[in-house]
Amino acid sequence: MQMRLMMLSKLMLATIVVSLLAFGLLQDFTFTAMLKAMALGAALSIGATVMYPEIRGIKAGDSVSVVQSSSIPSIIGRAGRAVADGRKNGQIKIVLDNGVEVMGVVESYTGLISPPKIRIIYEEKLVE
Repeated sequence: MQMRLMMLSKLMLATIVVSLLAFGLLQDFTFTAMLKAMALGAALSIGATVMYPEIRGIKAGDSVSVVQSSSIPSIIGRAGRAVADGRKNGQIKIVLDNGVEVMGVVESYTGLISPPKIRIIYEEKLVE
């Protein structure tokens, strides 16, 4: 969730620093070249941030959002933590904040700020 936002800001900052250093230290590096380097770095930073979740998947301990149906947005879902690693369309075990364990399918690695969305397929409920 916040990891992607931090990754984007670190990559963008690194791009700006490298471009400014090149502009200050290299004689042939013009202002236009610096702007082009910053634009290229920004594009690569955004691309890396978008592709990173697809490459990484979900790791044990990651925050996730658990929903009952695919049509429900992940922001409305219940918070939980992944118990095991998982990939999109794969089954994964989740522990909800109240301690209940559920099984679900990884629906998406949603947005820049929102956590991955997991659709419940099995929830163990205790009878009192």
